[in-house]
Amino acid sequence: MPQNMNRVMQHTLSTGNTKTMDSLSELTKIITQGALVWNKWRRANPSITPVLDGIELTNLVLDGIDFSGLSFSNAHITQCSFKNARLISTSFRGATLIKNDFSNAKLIAANLQETNLTDCVIQGASIFTANTRGACMQKMDFRGHDLGGLNLQGCSFARSNLEGQVLAKLDLSGLDLEDANLTGADLSYTNFSGANLRRADLRDAKFCSTNFKNAELNGVDLRKADLSGLEFDGADLTGCDLREAKLVGASLEKANITGTKLWKIEMKGWKIAHIRCDFALWGSTGKSKTTYRRHEFERLYTQAATIELKYPHRLSSQEIATIPILIEHLQATHWGVILRLKTIVEVAGGTLVAFNIEEYGQLNPTKLKEELQKEAERILSAHLVLRTNTKMLIELKEEIAQIKERFWPRLLELAAEHEREQIRMLTVVFMDLKGFSSWGQDELSDKLALFRGLIKPILKKWQAGYPNMEGDSLRVTFRNASAALACACMIQGVLTAAGFEVRVGVELGEIAVVHNEVTELSDLEGIAVSMAARLEAAAEPGQVLASDRVKHYSEHRDLFSFEPVKVKLKKSIGDIKQGQVVECYSVKMLNPLQEI
Repeated sequence: MPQNMNRVMQHTLSTGNTKTMDSLSELTKIITQGALVWNKWRRANPSITPVLDGIELTNLVLDGIDFSGLSFSNAHITQCSFKNARLISTSFRGATLIKNDFSNAKLIAANLQETNLTDCVIQGASIFTANTRGACMQKMDFRGHDLGGLNLQGCSFARSNLEGQVLAKLDLSGLDLEDANLTGADLSYTNFSGANLRRADLRDAKFCSTNFKNAELNGVDLRKADLSGLEFDGADLTGCDLREAKLVGASLEKANITGTKLWKIEMKGWKIAHIRCDFALWGSTGKSKTTYRRHEFERLYTQAATIELKYPHRLSSQEIATIPILIEHLQATHWGVILRLKTIVEVAGGTLVAFNIEEYGQLNPTKLKEELQKEAERILSAHLVLRTNTKMLIELKEEIAQIKERFWPRLLELAAEHEREQIRMLTVVFMDLKGFSSWGQDELSDKLALFRGLIKPILKKWQAGYPNMEGDSLRVTFRNASAALACACMIQGVLTAAGFEVRVGVELGEIAVVHNEVTELSDLEGIAVSMAARLEAAAEPGQVLASDRVKHYSEHRDLFSFEPVKVKLKKSIGDIKQGQVVECYSVKMLNPLQEI
């Protein structure tokens, strides 16, 4: 070691000026001479502790060098080789250590807080008890390392390999794990609250009470994963693949699942209050897109908690009339709770009455269900008194008779008025005969009579509602999407066999029943009516076109074939302009004789 270097180091220690350019320059010179020279100098000067804060080193081979106990805070060291280096208790706090090779290095108790270790190699390195809080460890391979004993708060493992890691019971909240490889990792009881797991590979990972609250899980593949009971409240699951996943009892309240693939998921008991789903992808290939209006997905797939009461006998009409009193009592005991009568079913030994909890207020759902069930059973005995109290039963019958006499005639009048203004979810079938305008006057009447005679029994068979026929066109509605498709396909087959060319459009949506002032009959309005007409106009002769919504809501999709087609609308509707291509399905019934 040159004498002037030794004097510089002594001066540095005595004055405390450890960051002068002269000292760093001399230190850099000795370091660049390699591990042998540096280690020899350190052994010759055991009382000197050089400070290397802010030093810059690039493209050096420093294998086996001893930097133990030294400070490299805010240093900039890149593309260097530290194989077998001794870095015990070395401080790299705030340093940039990009693309260095630390293979088999000893980083025991090293301070790596807020250090950038992106793309570093640590194969065989010892990082036990190192302080890694807030470190950036992106694009690194951690196979063979135990991260369980490290402080990982605020760390970034984006694009790193964490395959097979045991991360059970760790607090990884807020971590950056974007594009990280977590295949086969043990994530039991791990807290990923607020973590970034976009496109992370979680295949074959072990989940048990894992917390994904407010986590970003965009594009994550969770096919066939057992996610039962996990918490995804507020999480972003857009674009996730959840096909065949188990979500039994999982909580997804306020989560965003837009664009997720949801084929064959198990959803019993899941919680999806205030969930967001603009559209979802169904089917085994995850390509069948279904769009949803605001809150529509939640209304369709929420499975409400149920309270059940077992009566030891069949319920009389008077006893059934007292059930609303029971419901009101239960609601009054828990502020903000709304109950709905679900079913009254005769079972072996009596009658089973079930109520759904529609609104939980601010109460814990599990605890609320237990309390309501207990209270319902407590007052069940009071309800049963009615059967043995003859006087009270007679009084109840008399009161019900008076109510019927006072209100029933008026209710019938109001029902007719309400019918005209009601908005319903119906399936609309719109059909039209091709070549109608070219028929001669002598054949027009006969053909229309034949047309109407052929379709009338079919409409009756499938219980079509609100039929409206104008010339050669027909519009009808159905409460059941499968019945609408079966009726449309049967009409298409019958009319084709009779020599007619028919085009059919089918759509499902909210329909307003209005009063037609001209015809004095009930008429229908709504986007679904217009879209069914647009699909009919776009269909080929002999073709039945249905929207993706009709396919999704059909309860018997196995009875039909759905061939995806794209058609251009001949007329604008809503935001869809004339000539714009829309996706729909050409439908055929596989077995026309099958009963639905």
